[in-house]
Amino acid sequence: MRRTLLFGVAILLVITAAWWFLFMAGTSAEISDFEDQTAAARIEESTLESRRNELQALAAREGEFRLALSEIQNSIPQLPDGAAFIEDINRIAEETGVDLLALSPNPPIPSAIEGLFEISTTIRFQAPYFKVLSVLFALEDLERLVRVDGITIDAELEDDGTNILSTTLTATAFSFSDLGAGVPADAGADSAAGDGANE
Repeated sequence: MRRTLLFGVAILLVITAAWWFLFMAGTSAEISDFEDQTAAARIEESTLESRRNELQALAAREGEFRLALSEIQNSIPQLPDGAAFIEDINRIAEETGVDLLALSPNPPIPSAIEGLFEISTTIRFQAPYFKVLSVLFALEDLERLVRVDGITIDAELEDDGTNILSTTLTATAFSFSDLGAGVPADAGADSAAGDGANE
């Protein structure tokens, strides 16, 4: 009787193990795959929600972006108008009190930004430190868009202890056309040299 009971228990265990491997093992793998897919879906949902929030924030600022774009477009003239740009630089030099040594604008060339042309200019002047800053601020305040590309400075100590900075500044103005530049590349340099001689 006892052997029969043990034998029956053993058969039951074998059947249970076989049932587990045949049915539950595959089900467990499917459950694991489902959990992985669910986790991936949640991550994707979170990413999409974050992207949607970013797009909504950008849409809310559309008016601000349009206004900024309009201001930039209004600050770029249709024609290069090199003469007006030279006048702007000479006026800045006079108002800030720097000693303008040379002003060398180049002919317009196509910009890396489609639809624009660049007029690169080299400006050489001498001034104390704070007047050099005043020139940079004045360029920023121009109605015309001007990008400062680089600046090199050599300091010289005057007898009275004042540091005079010999400054070479490269800047770029923009236009929508390369026509009607009107001023040769060396006209600005001649003008600046003439002004310096008159001073």
